Amino acid sequence: MYTATAHFDDVHLHAGAIQGWQQTYDQLSEGHPHTFLRHVTGERFQVFQEALDTRVVQRGKAPHGRLCLAMSLGSEVSGLFQGQALGGEQVSLLRSDEDFFVQAEQGMRLLAITVDVARFAKLAAYELTDEQLRRLSHSSRLHVPAARLQRARQRLLQVLAHPDPGAAEAWLEQQVLEAVLEVLGQSEDVTRSRSGNKAVGAYLVRRCQELVLEWTEEPLGILQLCEQLKVSRRTLQSAFHDSTGMRPVEYLRAVRLNEARRRLRHASEPSTTVSRVANDLGFSHLSHFAVHYKKLFGERPSQTLGACS
Repeated sequence: MYTATAHFDDVHLHAGAIQGWQQTYDQLSEGHPHTFLRHVTGERFQVFQEALDTRVVQRGKAPHGRLCLAMSLGSEVSGLFQGQALGGEQVSLLRSDEDFFVQAEQGMRLLAITVDVARFAKLAAYELTDEQLRRLSHSSRLHVPAARLQRARQRLLQVLAHPDPGAAEAWLEQQVLEAVLEVLGQSEDVTRSRSGNKAVGAYLVRRCQELVLEWTEEPLGILQLCEQLKVSRRTLQSAFHDSTGMRPVEYLRAVRLNEARRRLRHASEPSTTVSRVANDLGFSHLSHFAVHYKKLFGERPSQTLGACS
């Protein structure tokens, strides 16, 4: 079993510290972030708590063979999950290898759990109704009564607080599974047809993000993205406005700047230079790249590269 508590000043390092997840965090707010992460990871379960003081886009894939739940630790809406609001009485679901896309607001505090699917299925067959089991196969968001959700939060936070080094891993797993069953046993599906447009918008934003990182030699413009996705400019602009609160050009520039930061931070070859990384990501004017980079991350790209030397 592995336990750790850490603070980070880089969202990329924060994302990489969460074991078992294939994910990328992109910083959207300007300045140095200060984040917090606490996690307990066993062979068949994981619980982690994270706090972010900056706006972040989280994207990636859920761990294989796991059912994953996430809930806000505050009463306010703390972001969008798969294009739908993540509020104080809602739980988000991910299944094994499922892609996810999260818009985390500044100040987000999140509690997340993963459990082994096979182990969970055996228990759920006795604990949950057929309707509740059906929801687990397709729902991305569930509503849970506030009192019930708070009890589950408290149980999970106790697991995180300071697990006794002598505590049996099986006992901790039992606490996590009981919390998950308590949440799911009182849940209601809050997926609505009216939320479909938001989900489509989140999908368009995610696809744009993927495309601009695939076509780095000649960055795609808005019209080219519209052509690739077969949507109107107005549809694309609305998608970005609803999902990110930013214009497409600003958001996608931040995506490329975050990729530049990852490459600078993890540079392993002596031949890696700031100008080479900038050029590889389609920033044709090095001075403009440096200005935007410093504005977003609070340091010059050369400082990021130098810190890894």
